[in-house]
Amino acid sequence: MASRLKLWRDRFAGRHSALPTLDVLASAPPAGDALENRLNWLVDVVQWIRRPGHDVEAGATPELQIQAGRLKRFLDVLDRNPEWKRSVAQTLRSIIKETSALELFTETGLPKQFGMVHEMGERLARKLLPPAGSAELGVLFDRLFPHAHDDEWIEKLDEATLQRLHDLFEFEAVAEERSWGDLTDELEDALFQLAAQLRISGCSGAIRSRIKHGRIRELPFFKLTGALQAVVEARKNRDEATLLAGLNHVRGLMENCHQALEEVLGHLELRGVSTDVVYQLAFLEAALDRFGALLELNFNAEVPLMQIGGFVARLVRENRARESVRELLRQNFHLLTRKIVERNAETGEHYIARTPREYGKMLQSAAGGGVIMAFTTWFKLNILGWHLPALPQGLAASLNYATGFVGIQLSGATLATKQPANTAPALAHRMQEVRDPAAQEELIDEIVYLIRSQFASIVGNLVMVVPTMLALHLAILAVTGHPMMRADRAAKMIQSLSFFGPSILYAGFTGVLLWASSLIAAWADNWFVCHRIGEALSSDRRLVRTLGTSRALRFGRFWSKNIAGLAGNISFGVMLGLIPELAAFAGVPLDIRHVTLSSSMLTAAVASLGTPVLTTAPFWLAALGIAGIGFMNVTVSFSLAMFVAIRAREIQSPERRAIYRSLLHRLLRQPLSFVLPVGPDGSSKIQEAAVTKSP
Repeated sequence: MASRLKLWRDRFAGRHSALPTLDVLASAPPAGDALENRLNWLVDVVQWIRRPGHDVEAGATPELQIQAGRLKRFLDVLDRNPEWKRSVAQTLRSIIKETSALELFTETGLPKQFGMVHEMGERLARKLLPPAGSAELGVLFDRLFPHAHDDEWIEKLDEATLQRLHDLFEFEAVAEERSWGDLTDELEDALFQLAAQLRISGCSGAIRSRIKHGRIRELPFFKLTGALQAVVEARKNRDEATLLAGLNHVRGLMENCHQALEEVLGHLELRGVSTDVVYQLAFLEAALDRFGALLELNFNAEVPLMQIGGFVARLVRENRARESVRELLRQNFHLLTRKIVERNAETGEHYIARTPREYGKMLQSAAGGGVIMAFTTWFKLNILGWHLPALPQGLAASLNYATGFVGIQLSGATLATKQPANTAPALAHRMQEVRDPAAQEELIDEIVYLIRSQFASIVGNLVMVVPTMLALHLAILAVTGHPMMRADRAAKMIQSLSFFGPSILYAGFTGVLLWASSLIAAWADNWFVCHRIGEALSSDRRLVRTLGTSRALRFGRFWSKNIAGLAGNISFGVMLGLIPELAAFAGVPLDIRHVTLSSSMLTAAVASLGTPVLTTAPFWLAALGIAGIGFMNVTVSFSLAMFVAIRAREIQSPERRAIYRSLLHRLLRQPLSFVLPVGPDGSSKIQEAAVTKSP
């Protein structure tokens, strides 16, 4: 029933209604018509083969067997009608004779050599615009196999069916008619074209500068064309010994090319990622793989039909992947995402307290962050009192937030909710060997340390932001005779923090901003390292003359050490200040809720209204809302960062499930260790023992 409904839906959408029947396709191939008419006929034939039907045989996957069964049915009809078969064979041979396979071999399925942005535009254009007619088999491939899983049924065709297809092309062929065996010249041309492309890209400055001893003439990419020429000459001269030695030499050069690309990849891991270089690496890897496949097809004495079928399926699969904008983004940003994750992992190590001593230091640094946030909140209240227009008010708030966050960074203090987005990648960094029981136990220890560190940082922030805000209120009251906030504004502030209001949703959105700022921080750090800005600053002649050699060196080191934190803190401050104003301008009810800032706002409101407000329901709902805000800030930012980190490191579902089970077991066995630096018996022995295992 489901297949019938799908068929009727496809017919209603116009997908199959215009296709001719099998008898029409088999009996009337346009052998003498223009090339475009013959190509359209071939497209109709392939669409008929892949159209859903009922030719399902037992023992095979239905969806794949449908196409195989329809292809066999098409061949059976031709076998029963020799005249039809002769006309079809002539039409197929004429298509191959009048089209070129060079682009099919050298471009179909391979990344283009221009940049990612240009390639994305090309892919979008191909999706939106109708295909143009062409005498290239590569263009025909797009029309013949436009669906995502076409490669699967082609690859599953059995050898008997492939032999029948081969016999169809050879059926009553005269000497002057071209068949599959005549593709040798184009295979050779394709090999030389790929070798030339590998030589140009592999010897480019972006690749060569990242290879040790990268002299051009010593690079395997440079030598590939000459080695291929020697192999072709040996085959022409029928020198089997030289041919065999030459092929081994070419394969050795290909292996050296792969090793060179691994060296470039290692350089990127160490010195920062450039998307342009990543794109060149993707092209070189794909071109090398295609070169190897064509080499085997061209120089094997007898190529099995199953190998040819597998190669065609591979072309279809790679071509579909090259058409996908999503696949392009996934391939090009995978390494960049992993690099961002590793930069965050390096930063996140500093936010994890493993021992009781580190736990105490975390409380102290978080207390310092609470003091700075109290002053930041006071400045924010002053900005609101200026009654500026929306955009200037947003810019002023952004400057205030950014200054406070940068002050926390440079003073060595801690802002609690800035931690999760950085510490999640540090955990994912340890997930590679989680199937090993000892490694899994170490990972669970790290998760416990992380959760406890978040608790300590939030407590440290709140322990100091509340008394500091009260002290500021009393100082202002003593100097001006007025409370920090007007009564109506204070009451409205308490109401806006209610647990049953939109504050929890706003806190989740703030968690997204926290995660986004961590990505910006890691991207800035990657860009700084990739372009070697720190080294440039340290050796800049003008800075050296102005500051002196040692101070210029310290200046460069300062920026290298702090660029990630500065970028993340400034971007987070700008987002907190501007996004609410921009949302209000657009008519979107959106605001930010940060646990430390919200706590200081609540303290200011309570101090302005007096102690009687502590007995009211709105206050306790606001206090409950503060807890919810902290939970959402941490949970959302941590979850997003962990998701990206896990995807970047390609950690699979079984490993994740094993981690969840072990974590639940630890929670049931040692619940207190998730908030305090103690073991199951109330001591800190487990912490001191575990920390010796930590890197």
